Amino acid sequence: MKLWGRLLALSVALGACALCLPTATTAQDRDSAHKELIGKPAFDMKTGFTLNGKQVTMEDLRGKVVLLDFWAVWCGPCVATFPHLRDWHTKYNKKGLETVGVTQFYRRFDFENGKVKQATTPLSTSEEEAMLEKFVKHHKLKHRIVAMQDDDANDLKKYYRVSGIPQVVLINRDGNIRLIKVGATEAAAKAIEAEIKKLVS
Repeated sequence: MKLWGRLLALSVALGACALCLPTATTAQDRDSAHKELIGKPAFDMKTGFTLNGKQVTMEDLRGKVVLLDFWAVWCGPCVATFPHLRDWHTKYNKKGLETVGVTQFYRRFDFENGKVKQATTPLSTSEEEAMLEKFVKHHKLKHRIVAMQDDDANDLKKYYRVSGIPQVVLINRDGNIRLIKVGATEAAAKAIEAEIKKLVS
């Protein structure tokens, strides 16, 4: 557990999850792949266990500006972005921004007393759903959260070239990709909010 704590602390400092931190070459390849996605249609994601709203597809959200946030409970930098996500939801939701936090069932982590820990035994689907509900409530997240089964989550991550989290994908009202940013840096947050302002205006 001490090693786990050091990894989380290091991941927060670096602004991207240490467990999926790309090399420089991989990062360059990833950025190039992301640029190729700009202007392309959003992937019509499958539904999954949903908090803070009903299950929706991208077709259901057509006409909205959609912010997809790829995250996980074990990812320190993902948690570091929560203040921005809360702020953007408060400021822009009524103007047409729909934030969807996308995660999946890892079955290896529990949440007690405000902290993520390794589960002593693999969590069942219902246990993980209950854990996510506690986690989301603890962090006061008001935007829609979707937990997908592995195959559905992997299809979505493959399309959006997710190699590190947190990763944000911004989609305009016509259902086309406008921006992709990886990491929890302030520079990324400023770029994301600037694009949100353009898209909701």
